[in-house]
Amino acid sequence: MKLVWRNIWRNRRRAIITISSVFFAVLFCALMISFQTGVWEKMIDNTLRSQTGHIQVHAKGYWEDKTIDNFMFVDDASMARLEAVDNITNVSPRVETFAMASHGLSSKGIAVIGISPGREEQKSNLPIKLVGGEYLSETDDGLLIGQGLGKYLGVGIGDTLALIGQGYHGSSAVGLFPVRGILNLVTAEMDNGIAYMSLAAAQKFIDMPDGYSGLLIAVADNKRLDATIAEVEAIVDTEALNVYSWHFTMERLLQSAETDKAFNVVIMYIMYVIVGFGILGTIIMMTNERRREFCVMISVGMQRWRLALIVAAELLVMSLTGVVAALALALPIARWFNRHPIEMTGEMAEMYRQYGMEPLMPFSVNPGIFAEQVVIILVIAMLAIIYPVNKISKLKIVGK
Repeated sequence: MKLVWRNIWRNRRRAIITISSVFFAVLFCALMISFQTGVWEKMIDNTLRSQTGHIQVHAKGYWEDKTIDNFMFVDDASMARLEAVDNITNVSPRVETFAMASHGLSSKGIAVIGISPGREEQKSNLPIKLVGGEYLSETDDGLLIGQGLGKYLGVGIGDTLALIGQGYHGSSAVGLFPVRGILNLVTAEMDNGIAYMSLAAAQKFIDMPDGYSGLLIAVADNKRLDATIAEVEAIVDTEALNVYSWHFTMERLLQSAETDKAFNVVIMYIMYVIVGFGILGTIIMMTNERRREFCVMISVGMQRWRLALIVAAELLVMSLTGVVAALALALPIARWFNRHPIEMTGEMAEMYRQYGMEPLMPFSVNPGIFAEQVVIILVIAMLAIIYPVNKISKLKIVGK
C-alpha cells in the first residue's frame, strides 16, 4: 500500500483529475437522487395523510364497481377499535356517490361526498378552503360546494340545491340542501363538480343508515404499514370487506414517481458513463506511460499478478477517495435539508396548502441512495482495471 500511495502521487495532476471527476459525479448524482426521492416521499406522504389514506377499507366488489349497492356497513364499536390502534392517526368514513344538482333552470351532474366534518378537518384541513359561509357540523343538512359549481348553477350561501340520484337497492335519492359554504378547490374538476355534506345527511339521502362507501385510514409510521393492515384485518369482517394498502390504491401515483425516477436514473448513468470513459482514458495514458517501468519491475523479479494488483489498487484508492470525499460533503447537505426542507412560496405554496399538504421540499437520507453511488463507482473502476491488467499480462520482456 505504501508503493500504491507513492505511485498515485507521482503524477499529482493525473491523480487530482481522476479523483475530482469521481468526486463531482458522485456529489451531483447523490444530491440529485436524494432531492428527487425526498420530494416524492413527501408528496406521497402528504397525499396519503390528507386525501386517500395509507389504508382503505371497502366492501368486496366495490373497487371494481363503485355503486351504492356495493357500499359497506361498519358498526361504531369496530370504528372505535380502529381508532384505538396504536399506529392509526385518523379514520375517515366516507359516502361517495353522484347526483344531478339543480337550481332554477340550471343543472349539472356532480360528485357528492359525505364526510365526518370533525375527522375531515383533522385529515385534509377542509375548513381552510372556505372562502365564504361556514363549515359543516356533524348533523348538518347543508352543503359545501366549489366556487366554480356555485357560479355555474348561480347559487350562493343560503340558496338551496335540489339533488336527484340513486339510493340504496334502486331507491330514488332526492333531497333539498341549503348551501352552507363556498370552497376554493384547487383543481377545476373538483371546483366545478363537487359538493360535501355531512355523513348523516349523505346516509339519509341515499337511504342507507350506517352505510359507507369506504374508510380512509392514515397511519403515523408507514414502515409499520403491513403490521397495521394485519391489525385492521383482525378488527373488520374480512369475509365481507377488503383492506387495501396505498400501494394498490395509489398505483398511478407510484407509476408517475417511478417514471420520474427512471428519467433521473438515465441522467445519472449518462453522467457515470462520461466519468467512466474519463477514468478509462486516464488509465490507458497511465499504462502506456509506465510501460517501461512495468517491464523493468517484471525483469527484476516482480510477479505479474502482484504488479497488476498494485495498479488495480491505485485506481481503487483514487476512486474511493473521490467517493468518500463526495459523500462526506453530500451526506451533511442532505441531512440538513432533510431537517430544514426547502419551503415553497407564492402560488405553488398556496396550492399545496389548499390540498392540505405542507409546501416543503425535503431531501431524503435513505442510506440506499448513497450506497448505490459507491457500488456504481466500484463497478466502473473494476471495468477500467481490465485494461492495465490485460496489458501487464501480455508484456514481452527481452531475454525471457
